[in-house]
Amino acid sequence: MKLRNIWWLLPAALLLGACKKKETSAETSGTPTAVESAAEAAPLQPEANPEIPALSPEERAAKLGFVRHLPQDTAAVVSLHNGTRHASKIKASKLWQAISGEEALDLPDASDDESPTGPAALFAKEFTIAVGAQAGEQTANLLQLNRRLTHFQIRTIASAAAACAESGDFSNFESAMGQRFSEELLVNLLKDPESGVELFEKMNMPPLYIAFGTTGENREAIAQQLTQSTEMLGFFGDFIEPVEAERDGQVFAGNKVSGEKLSKLMAENREPMDAMLDAASVDKLIAAVAKKDLVMMSGMIGNYAVFFLGSSPDDLMFADAPADSLVAGEALAFCDAHLSKDLAGLIYGRKEMISQMMANVTGLADLASGLQEGLAGSQGLGDTRDLQALLRIVGEREATMRTMMKLDGTGTIAFVEDGLKIESYGGIDTGKFDWQAVNRLAGLRDGANVAFFTNATAGTAYTEAARAYLEALMETAYAVAMKVAELPMKDDEMVQYREMAGMFDLNFRKHAVAVWDALSGDFTGGLGQESALIIDLNGTPPAVPGVPQEVVNEGKFPRITMLAPVTERARLASAWQQIDTSAASILQKIGEMQGTPIPMQKPLSSERDGFTTWFFPLPFFNDDFLPSVTVGDQWFAASTSKNQALDLLAKAGSGESSQGLTVLVNFDSLREFTKLTADVLEKNKETVVLDEDMLETIRTMTDALEDFERLDIRTRKEAGQLRTSIHLKTR
Repeated sequence: MKLRNIWWLLPAALLLGACKKKETSAETSGTPTAVESAAEAAPLQPEANPEIPALSPEERAAKLGFVRHLPQDTAAVVSLHNGTRHASKIKASKLWQAISGEEALDLPDASDDESPTGPAALFAKEFTIAVGAQAGEQTANLLQLNRRLTHFQIRTIASAAAACAESGDFSNFESAMGQRFSEELLVNLLKDPESGVELFEKMNMPPLYIAFGTTGENREAIAQQLTQSTEMLGFFGDFIEPVEAERDGQVFAGNKVSGEKLSKLMAENREPMDAMLDAASVDKLIAAVAKKDLVMMSGMIGNYAVFFLGSSPDDLMFADAPADSLVAGEALAFCDAHLSKDLAGLIYGRKEMISQMMANVTGLADLASGLQEGLAGSQGLGDTRDLQALLRIVGEREATMRTMMKLDGTGTIAFVEDGLKIESYGGIDTGKFDWQAVNRLAGLRDGANVAFFTNATAGTAYTEAARAYLEALMETAYAVAMKVAELPMKDDEMVQYREMAGMFDLNFRKHAVAVWDALSGDFTGGLGQESALIIDLNGTPPAVPGVPQEVVNEGKFPRITMLAPVTERARLASAWQQIDTSAASILQKIGEMQGTPIPMQKPLSSERDGFTTWFFPLPFFNDDFLPSVTVGDQWFAASTSKNQALDLLAKAGSGESSQGLTVLVNFDSLREFTKLTADVLEKNKETVVLDEDMLETIRTMTDALEDFERLDIRTRKEAGQLRTSIHLKTR
C-alpha cells in the first residue's frame, strides 16, 4: 500500500480513542495552568429559599428522567424535555407563521401519552446527551491537537509567503502551499512534542450517551432506528467486529472498529512512515493505534432507548439506583427550586471538565506563534525581528487576559412559567464585569417606549488588559501591512497598494495614532466604568427631502444614547482637543491631495441644566435626530438625539440601582412602533414611494411580535457564584 493509501489511517485512528480506563499520570498531574488555577469557585448552590427544601434523589429522578441512570462522575449533560408539547406551542404562534411562511396552527397541547411517528418520535418526550468522566481530559486533548494544527498551518503559510518573497515570484504560491499542506503538515504534528505520538497515546473516546424517552407505542420503532444507526461504521469494512454488553438485564448490541486490525495494516505498510519519522516513533504510533477501538451500541434501559459511543463496551455504565446516580448529592441541587415547574431543559457541566477544556482554548496566540516561527530566519521579507516581537506581545497580552478568568461548574435549567424562564448557575467569568459595583443607571430601563436597554460596570483590570491587547493587535496588523508593501511584486494591484500604504504611513499614521491615544487615554480615563445603552422609539423622523410632512409629523424614529459617569471632566476636554487637532490635520492632508482645502468644522454648543451639548450643524437635523455629545460634571452621553440625551441625563443616578449585567428587550414597544410605522405609511401611500412587499413585511413583523411581551436578562454574583436569570415573557 502506497503512502497516499496508508496515511488516512492516522486521522481515522485519532477518532477512535483508547479502551483503557482513565488514569492519573505524570502528564496529567503536573503544574496547572493559569486557567486551571483559577477554577476554585464554590460548588453550585441551589436558589436561596428556605421554603423550598432540598429534594431527595428519588424526587429529582422523577422529574429529570434519564439523568437518574447516569453515574455520579458524569461530566456533562444536555437534556430537552416535553419536546412535542413545546413544539406544538411554537407551531401555534404567529412568530412561526412569520418565519416558516405557514399558517399558524391552533394546536392543543400534546399530552405525554401521544406518540409521534418518524424522526419526531425521537424528540417527542425526552432527549438527552451525556458524556462520561473522561470528557474534559479528552476534549482538552482534541483542543490541544487543534491548537497545534492551527499553529503549523499558519507557520506553513508564513514560510511559504517568505519563500515566494525571497524568489520574487508569487505565481507558484498556491502550488507551494498545496505541497506544504499535504503529508508535511501531518508529519509536523506527529513530531511535535505538544501534539505528537505522546498526545495520541493519551487520546481517548470518552463515553457518550444519547438517550430518547419512549412510550409503549413507539418504543420498538425508536429502538430499531438506533440499531440501524450503529451500522454507520460499515465504511470501515473488514475492520468491523460485532460487540454486545448486558446492562440491567437488557442487551446492548452494535459494532466495533478494531484498533488492532488497523494497527496490523499500518505495520504491514510502515515503509512510508519510516521515511518520515524515526523508527521508535513509528513503533509507538502503531502500538498506540492497536489500543484504540471505537464502539457503537444501542439498547434499552428503563423507558429509554440509548445510543452509546465509546472506546470499549466496559465503558457503558448505568447507576443501579437514583441514590447512586447523578441526581444524588449536590451536583444537581440547583434544580430543586425549579423542578415543580413545567420542565423544558437541563444543562450540567462538571467543574473539572470546564477547567480542562478552557486550559486548552486560546484566541490568537496560536496564530501569532505560528506566524512568528514561519517568519523566523526568513530573508524573503527582510528583517522581521520587530514583527516577531509584536507577535510575542500579542500572545503575552492574551495570556494576561486569561489569568483573569474564573471557572466554576455550570448548571442551567429551563422551564415554562409566564413564558420561558432560564436559570443558570456558575460557568465562566471572564473578568469583564465588576459584579460588586453599584449600577446607578439601572432606573433608566423603565422609560416610555424603551425598546432596548443594557447596563453594567466593567472591571477596571479587564478594561486595561483588553485595551493593551487591542493595541498589540493593531500594531501587529499595521506592521504586517507595511511588510507586505515591501514585497518585490510589480503587478498593478501591488503597485497601487504600495502607494496607498506609503501615503498613509507618511501623511496619516501619526494622526490616526493620536486619535487612538486620545480615545484610549484621556477620553476613557475621564469616564467611569459603568455604562448604559438605551434605545427608545420616541424620536421624530428627520425632515429629509422627499419625505411627506405628514410622515414627519405623525411618524416615530429610533433614538440611541450611551451614558457613563464622568470622573475627570478636564480629561474629556483634553481628549477632544487632541481629536480635533488630529482631525483637522487629516482633513488638511486630504485637501492638499485633492487640491481643494477642507476646513475642520467647528461644533455648536447649547446649555441646559448644567449640561453642555456639542454637535455639528448639518441640514435636515432636529433636536430628536441630532448626533451629539452632552457632558456635565457627573454624567456623559453620546446620542443620536439631543432631546433623549438630556431627558436621560436629568434622571441619571436617581431611581433604582442594581449590580451586575442587565439587558431588556421590550417587544411591546417594538410592536407599537412597527404598527404605527405601517399605519403612517399606509395612510400616506399616495405621496410616499411605497414598496408593498416592505409594507407587508412590517405588518407581518407586527403580528409576529404579538406573542411576546419582553425579554429580561440579569447576570450577577450571589454568594461568590455567577448567576443568570432569563425571562422571555409571552402571552
